[in-house]
Amino acid sequence: MLTVKYHQQQQTVTLPEMQFEQDTSSAFLTQSHRNAVDRLNLSFTQNCPLAILIGDGQSAQRFIIGKFLSRVDQDVAVARIAEPCANTTEFMGKLIHAFGFDPKDMSLEDLESVFSLFLSFQKNHRRHTIICIEEVQKCEWWVLDKIRSLVDMERDGRYGLMLILSGQSGFKELLNSRPLSAIASHAGKRISIAPFTLPETREYIRRRAEAAGAANIDEAFEFHAIALIHELGAGVPDTISTLISRCFRTAAEEGVDLVTKELVQRAFALIGPTSEPGDDDADAETLNAAGLQPRIGRLIVQLTDDDVRELALRQSNLLIGRSQLCDIRINSKFVSRHHALISHSPEGATIVDLGSTNGTTVDGYAITEHVLVPGETIVIGNCRIDYIIDDELQKQFQSAEQASSIKLNS
Repeated sequence: MLTVKYHQQQQTVTLPEMQFEQDTSSAFLTQSHRNAVDRLNLSFTQNCPLAILIGDGQSAQRFIIGKFLSRVDQDVAVARIAEPCANTTEFMGKLIHAFGFDPKDMSLEDLESVFSLFLSFQKNHRRHTIICIEEVQKCEWWVLDKIRSLVDMERDGRYGLMLILSGQSGFKELLNSRPLSAIASHAGKRISIAPFTLPETREYIRRRAEAAGAANIDEAFEFHAIALIHELGAGVPDTISTLISRCFRTAAEEGVDLVTKELVQRAFALIGPTSEPGDDDADAETLNAAGLQPRIGRLIVQLTDDDVRELALRQSNLLIGRSQLCDIRINSKFVSRHHALISHSPEGATIVDLGSTNGTTVDGYAITEHVLVPGETIVIGNCRIDYIIDDELQKQFQSAEQASSIKLNS
């Protein structure tokens, strides 16, 4: 028998610390922020099951979501997941904890049962539920698939549930691949957060300067220093905030009252080079912390004697199974709907059996998780999949990397 502890609270919002809001006097809504908040509110009032928020810098997204949530009615139940979850059980545990339940010692089945009961209660009382999931680009596949199922459940049952997904670099690619590609259209037009304009950067610096005790911005920052901060930060609030803080510290260390263009350059050198927006994923695919170059693997997939395909592994994870949502679909009664997942890393590729009924073999041995070696053969049902390294692409990749002399951030 399942025992559930429930605390009487209909709204739980946990706001993480925000670098963008180091001081409330320095936080402000730009026109882009206002538009984003208004569009979130419109999606909510139109009972959309999904809203997608994309922008460079995590703090601006959190700021916008916080502003939107501050405007919803008190009887709206809110769960906000700010950090990636390792698996579906952790994800569901955080959800029901946000809604006032104690997830301790519950299995995934119990957690999902409690969540379903809660949504039914909300529906019966005509109350809405909002789930905000931040940094989606860092989520594991299992969590992404759970997000997909929640959106599908809302569309089928109309529980008054709305999911808000926010992310940075890499999020756009996820939206174009399974499982999120199956639900992305239900969000309508994606909400993009524009970087600061130069006047907005100046206004933000003015508020930070006043919070630090300066009478006005001209006493604290040279005119050309503000333009340089904007340029070096590419208008991204996180980067600008970090650079301003470093400028203040550098000025204090040097015993000067005015932040000059030269001081900004020294401060920027101290925090190290920053990636251009959208470059984070490219660097992660190029080199890992140990300086390893990724191996560019390919799969030779033989579904039948006449149906043979080749797939590159470098661009995305590949889901294998009987479902039409799978990247490699095997139409066989011996294959589970979501049978196995092949993921890539700088070291190579790993195949994971997703608890399938009939199992997965590599070179004749049953596996649950296995790091693939070039030349090995995967068998799932009646499908044979050979894993190879594309030597020609590997040579081209290494030559390009040597020419560009990519360096890692420490």
